Amino acid sequence: MLINSCPLCASRELELVIDLGLHPLADTFVSKDQLIEPEPRYPLQVLLCKQCGHAMNSYVVPAEERYQAHDYSYDSGNSKVSIKHFNEMAAEAAQKVGIGQGDLVVDIGGSVGTLLEAFRTQTGAAILNVEPAGNIAAIAQKNGVETMNNFFTDAVAENIEQRGGAKVITMTNAFNHIAYLDDFMKAIVGALRHNGAFIIEVPYLLHMVEKLAFDTVYLEHVSYFALRPLRTYVKKFGLVISDVAENDYMGGSMRLYIRKGGSEFTGLADMVAREEAAGLYDTATYRKFMHKVEAFKVSLLAELAGAKTAGGRIIGIGAATKGNTLLNYCGIDAALLEFVTDASPLKIGKYTPGSHLLIKPDEAITVDITHALILPWNIAEFLKGKLAPKHPHISFITPHMQ
Repeated sequence: MLINSCPLCASRELELVIDLGLHPLADTFVSKDQLIEPEPRYPLQVLLCKQCGHAMNSYVVPAEERYQAHDYSYDSGNSKVSIKHFNEMAAEAAQKVGIGQGDLVVDIGGSVGTLLEAFRTQTGAAILNVEPAGNIAAIAQKNGVETMNNFFTDAVAENIEQRGGAKVITMTNAFNHIAYLDDFMKAIVGALRHNGAFIIEVPYLLHMVEKLAFDTVYLEHVSYFALRPLRTYVKKFGLVISDVAENDYMGGSMRLYIRKGGSEFTGLADMVAREEAAGLYDTATYRKFMHKVEAFKVSLLAELAGAKTAGGRIIGIGAATKGNTLLNYCGIDAALLEFVTDASPLKIGKYTPGSHLLIKPDEAITVDITHALILPWNIAEFLKGKLAPKHPHISFITPHMQ
């Protein structure tokens, strides 16, 4: 559906600030049989609300199409980086909120239950995963994590209320996927205990702009959050942002603790002032952003074409969702890359959406491969550390967004 009003303030004063063309769903990897089928593409554009400053996609693909029409490919337990991150997040939340034995912790869009398992191990909490993707929910259940294969509906919220409410509700890189935010937030308020916390971690719009991370934009991401509009929005529901911190996860995120009543985070005003000083709510900032993105595309294509012309064989490393935005925006396909490697069994044997590059295991890298384009640039050092000792002959290309 086309978006004509802001999901936070309902204003219709929206301005197009980022346009990356037509894209397929970035997180829907394609089977061999699906290669001959039509692949829908949708406008990948970002609008800025001139009233409150919220940024959002101009077109929202129905959630059922994004998460249930095909097998989903993200597995939170497949990466050492994510496992470490979620273990640290659980420890921090336990300390800040005071989670005790038997307290209920709910993770919305909790994948295979990696974060919840960390909560259970560290605190003895009762855990509940709300995961809409059927194949992922089945893995979570097999892992011993109680899972509702559903979206976070009113019925799910009522079920949690009947259990006494959640001490903590978490969403990691999922709150930004919600289309109908008002309905969603009302359900959160009902499901959360009075002394509990709604903890969200999302890509931070300020980091996206500062790092030129245009590949944070994809169709699964409905919203791109910053603090000024979100601060005002949560107050509509009697909530406050009680704590916020930035981190490097996913290339630049923020983690917020949102509570019923209580005191607002003392550093929030300074963080909002930093956003304003950076021009985050000024459309001129995004014109400069798009000029830099266009220049990046020209530079990267020239580098890859130069390597290919010189007789090089180039592959991609990491079948990341963000990498699919990069590949499709830049028009990179089998003419430049031979295949992409990944460690996830859910992706190996499939093809990247749009660019249709076969995904192979890391073991498919041979001595005649000369160059490797690292698609999840945010974990480039980790990937080089893993692969370079085995393949010293390869020149790794990390897309430098800035």
